[in-house]
Amino acid sequence: MSRRQAPKTARRSPEPAPPARASRLLSLRWLLPALGMTTAAAIALAVLLGLGVGSGEGQTLTVTTCQGGTPGCELRAPTHLHSNLALIIRGETFDFNESQFLSEEGADRSPLAHLHAPRFGVIHIHRTGTSWDEFFKSVGFELADPTIVGTTPDRTCLNLPDGQRLCNSGNETFKFYVNGVRVEGIAFVSMSDLDRVLISYGPEDDAVVQQQMSLVGDDACIPSERCPDRIPKDEPPEPCTKSNDTCVKPGG
Repeated sequence: MSRRQAPKTARRSPEPAPPARASRLLSLRWLLPALGMTTAAAIALAVLLGLGVGSGEGQTLTVTTCQGGTPGCELRAPTHLHSNLALIIRGETFDFNESQFLSEEGADRSPLAHLHAPRFGVIHIHRTGTSWDEFFKSVGFELADPTIVGTTPDRTCLNLPDGQRLCNSGNETFKFYVNGVRVEGIAFVSMSDLDRVLISYGPEDDAVVQQQMSLVGDDACIPSERCPDRIPKDEPPEPCTKSNDTCVKPGG
């Protein structure tokens, strides 16, 4: 009997090697990220060495955090600006000449902005970028107006220190004026030097409120030293003024 032979399996010829150019491209694809990681590591090391980390045995990088406005953590530049304010509620000017609203030298109610004698309608601003919201909160008020995201005009309200809450409703509404121009609100607006701000709440129309602008003082220029001919001879000295060159003043 003849023995059957197993069928022969066809041999595949080996695939040709990729061209040298493809090998170079593949190498570059791996090389570039490696170079990027090396560069980043070198930059990080340089930063740490610049901070003194690793220059001595046992040294560590310490990050200090603090709350802005507290002593030793002044995140805003010092200044000494002044704004005039009049708050009129149903035709009556709110009196800020009360101990709960006033600051004394060395005992400020806020390091950002505050009131003190002898001008009870002049706000002293000691940090750049201070908002009206920050000032009002420091003296027990809370203002919500359209400058705050999510607050619509119909939800404009002012909480007074005695617990009274005033809101836009019916014919009683808030009217805000800055330097004679009506605006939607001021809560998140930065306080500026010599601003004259009127907040009027009640049934009065714009014509009446325009007349109330005369109730806003214009004496902020005195502590700001912008009207030297109006500065009284017996004006009490203030720290952080242009004359004694202790902080930044507008106009140099």
